[in-house]
Amino acid sequence: MTSNFHFLATEWPEVLEPAAKAESLAYSDPRAACFYSRRALEMAMAWLYKHDATLRLPYQDSLNALLHEPTFRNTAGEEIFLKAKIIKDLGNHAVHSKRPIFDQDSQECRRQCRG
Repeated sequence: MTSNFHFLATEWPEVLEPAAKAESLAYSDPRAACFYSRRALEMAMAWLYKHDATLRLPYQDSLNALLHEPTFRNTAGEEIFLKAKIIKDLGNHAVHSKRPIFDQDSQECRRQCRG
């Protein structure tokens, strides 16, 4: 299967692996797909903070703190912030919650990644 995220290979190979894995597991293992979606977001955020001098590192480097840092929210805008927050929250539920994770959850991660 060819990934919709293959375009990441050249400049962001560290993001490609978890993004493609999330995509491939969306129906067969929704919990893992949500986890890998969150992992891809973490890798992308780390890259952004490393390469964009206008972003200020927050008090800690957790994904939640990076997302809520005002320089990121102002630069990315509310729509991107909300998409990232949904992916983060679904990934957190996948890892920490005992509730079932359904393919609707992994599909929601995919929808948020599409823009």
